[in-house]
Amino acid sequence: MNKISVFATNKKFNFDKKNVSAIARRVFLLLKKDGYKVDFYLVGDNFIKKINRIYRKKNATTNVLSFCEPKDFVGAPSRFKYLGEIYINPDFIYKNHQDEKLMVVHGILHLFGYDHEYLKERLKMEKKEMALIKKI
Repeated sequence: MNKISVFATNKKFNFDKKNVSAIARRVFLLLKKDGYKVDFYLVGDNFIKKINRIYRKKNATTNVLSFCEPKDFVGAPSRFKYLGEIYINPDFIYKNHQDEKLMVVHGILHLFGYDHEYLKERLKMEKKEMALIKKI
């Protein structure tokens, strides 16, 4: 069992909360990952642009950002291993005709160490994303 929390920073994103949670639960099941906790935040353009600028030095809005729990983070005792936070921007996703499922999968894979900075890593991540999307 995993603990998936989804928070909407704007009421207009409330309809997405259940969908994000259901997709995430399915991804964890398909990855055979159990005992994890992840927090999703559904945010707008301004917020995601701000954190993208602060943490990635990119002054632009985006679709999804993932932040792993720091190695030396002291969290409250829990039966779940806290993976981190995923920020999803539904406005950007809908405006750009992107797949919400893919963004949830993409964010989770980042928390498990997948990356796309280099071609070899990107191809590996995209292959895993497509395999998971087909099964959701």
